[in-house]
Amino acid sequence: MKYTFLLSICLAFGLAANGQTIPNGDFENWEIRDHFTPKRWYAYTQTVSKTTDCKVGNSALKLENKYSPTSNGSKGYATNYRSDDKENFGGFAFDGGALSMVFWCKHDLALGDTARVYAVFREEGVYRGQVDFRFTGKSDGEFVKYSAPITWNGARICDTVQLYLYSKVRSKIEGDGYVIIDDLHFENIGDRTSEIYNYDFEEWNNIGVHFPSEWESIDLRLYDNYSTFYSRRSVGPGGQDSAHTGDHGLVLKNYFSGSNLRAGYCYFGSENDDYYTPAFAFTDTFKYLQGYYKYYSENNDTALISARTYQSGSRRSLDNLYLPSSEDWTFFSMPINYSSAYTPDSASIIMYSAIGTEDLGDGTTLYIDNLAFVLTPTPLKLSVRELEESIQLYPNPCTNTLYTDTKNNYTHCDIVDVIGKTITLPVFQNKVDVSTLSAGTYVVIFRNEYAHTSKHKIFKTN
Repeated sequence: MKYTFLLSICLAFGLAANGQTIPNGDFENWEIRDHFTPKRWYAYTQTVSKTTDCKVGNSALKLENKYSPTSNGSKGYATNYRSDDKENFGGFAFDGGALSMVFWCKHDLALGDTARVYAVFREEGVYRGQVDFRFTGKSDGEFVKYSAPITWNGARICDTVQLYLYSKVRSKIEGDGYVIIDDLHFENIGDRTSEIYNYDFEEWNNIGVHFPSEWESIDLRLYDNYSTFYSRRSVGPGGQDSAHTGDHGLVLKNYFSGSNLRAGYCYFGSENDDYYTPAFAFTDTFKYLQGYYKYYSENNDTALISARTYQSGSRRSLDNLYLPSSEDWTFFSMPINYSSAYTPDSASIIMYSAIGTEDLGDGTTLYIDNLAFVLTPTPLKLSVRELEESIQLYPNPCTNTLYTDTKNNYTHCDIVDVIGKTITLPVFQNKVDVSTLSAGTYVVIFRNEYAHTSKHKIFKTN
């Protein structure tokens, strides 16, 4: 991996003495809420699931009705065709010749509910025939075989079949119920015709939600509170490039809500799933939230990290760090500004892949790793490459004044000595007064409104 700022921890001043580990702040531990959907079928609801209660093979498709006294409830629905995503769900290839559609079914439907199995046959997009089969009631805990005739429009010729499976056709759900479908195929006078893809529902994709242990995310909130999944996840552990150190980091992306892009977010969970309340213990008046990030921004997206601290439930600080694009791993250290002298006892953190709701980028991706609250930023050591690419500082060695040659709007710099002590000095007209520093070697970390940027090693003389 390559890094914008190559940083190493000083052994004499480690994190254990300097700061507090945020629970799973290195994002090494992940969990998943499993949910399976049949391959090549669009079935992104929690009312559609994989079941081992089957007629053939090892699994079958289960569609459920969920009654609600305050709404229409929810129903199971699966299809192999979507007009807005024909590349993935364009129907199954089928060469026609069949007289009937056949499937095995176990069902237990509430009085008033009706299930439906619907098929449309086409040749080069032109309608050639259909099946519209509906059923009610119960199968008394057994699989029954249904055979529905195909109504052909002329010759029994087609190249595609579009399938739609419903556990309920009306808007109002009369009560809880289910339909299990297996071995869906077509026959011609008892002989099976050419098979359709995944006719026996043996092939499945896990579209469940990945989330870092002890953290919450928009994906998890949607999973826990809504019946419909979004087709794209906003939070995940990513691949090899997702981690600054270790095996995993946090990957945060924008996601689609319908046709609209929304910013993904991840936060440290609390008992009521509210990221604006205390979430984890905070043991001292720490001065910085530090970590590493990469950010691939589209449409000028800007990422956001927000940290809050509390004392006895009352907020003591609220700080935001806005992260610009960075293709390489970049160290950041956000100052914590307290509103009172009370020592906080808890904190919360939330991170967004972007801010705002207008013109968000489809490919915007934020990587976060190694979060920690500290008293002083981790001591730094620059690589040879970083020295070569750094801003110009002169004179070096310096005595009283350090001059900078940069077009960036740096307002402050943190100067870290060899034991990790940090001195913050203002930058005025590209000049830093270093006359109060003792002679020695230092690392300079220039700070703008977004993040810290480590640029150079300097030598101070008397």
